[in-house]
Amino acid sequence: MHHQSPPDNIRQGREIALIILLALTLTGCDFRPAPLMPEPLSLGIPTQPSSALLFVALDRGLFRRHGIEVELKFYPSGKRALHEGLLSGAAEMIATADVPAAFAVFKRDDFRIVASLFNADNVNRVVARKDRGIRLPNDLKGKRIATQQASAVHFFLHLFLLEHAIAEQEIEHRFMKAEQLPKALAEDRIDAFSMREPYISETRELLGDKVVVFDAPGVYEQMEVLLASAELTQKRPEVVRRVLSALLETERFVQQSPATAAAIVARRLSISEDAAHALLPKYALRVELTQSLLLLLEDEARWALNNGFAEGGMPDYLHILAPNILAGIAPERVTVIR
Repeated sequence: MHHQSPPDNIRQGREIALIILLALTLTGCDFRPAPLMPEPLSLGIPTQPSSALLFVALDRGLFRRHGIEVELKFYPSGKRALHEGLLSGAAEMIATADVPAAFAVFKRDDFRIVASLFNADNVNRVVARKDRGIRLPNDLKGKRIATQQASAVHFFLHLFLLEHAIAEQEIEHRFMKAEQLPKALAEDRIDAFSMREPYISETRELLGDKVVVFDAPGVYEQMEVLLASAELTQKRPEVVRRVLSALLETERFVQQSPATAAAIVARRLSISEDAAHALLPKYALRVELTQSLLLLLEDEARWALNNGFAEGGMPDYLHILAPNILAGIAPERVTVIR
């Protein structure tokens, strides 16, 4: 049987295509899309374990890979990142624990929670001096106990006291900045404090076996939230989308390479790698926005109102949740009921 040759124009088209393919192969072209034009972002990060995903994303260059050029600002706590960073206009996006966000809404609502990055039920500790007669939680009665006011460690102290049937009036409250607490305990200006790493390790270095550390797993399911200015979410939502995409990739990296992630966190917090390896498996490092966060914020608002830490009515926390950006890239991560 005789096969007809293809027409000249088809044959020439095939030859041209082969030549182009050969040229691309020889020049090493791998058909990668053009890199994203970098978008600037001022990002405030608290130096605390709950910033683990942010630390790893920075170390692995994942913000840059997703087209974000970050201007970094570090803070001793999430509350400070919120007030000195986001609310003062020094940062467009910050991370903080749930409590400072819950408190801030009593006075301002020009920011949005775009995701939570972390949850765990055993982050905080009460650190006390044994040489002040404190061996058991009940020994805290009548003692000077300090913490950072209107923060996660303040809420934890409240729940810790409830857990051990100690009335708030049975202790002497002191409020200080997070970074002041280890020195205050070492100098005998307080008898105990409520705080988390890296300040617990710092206190152990100062006082050694003179300290006793109490935990209370299960009393407080703490979350770390990612906050953006309302202006950023409205005018530059693509920036928020890129940040969340970078953090979703970071989450996968942490799951696949936990030892590397722990080493990064240890460096950022100036704690031992052993301490970081012990901490990370206890944390859920997950990018999501859940109904449980909304309920937690409302619980904290009731505590603030009942104890005179805030004034006014119950804030509308649904108003400050911005689930649409995360829902656009990972809809299964959003369970907020609107």
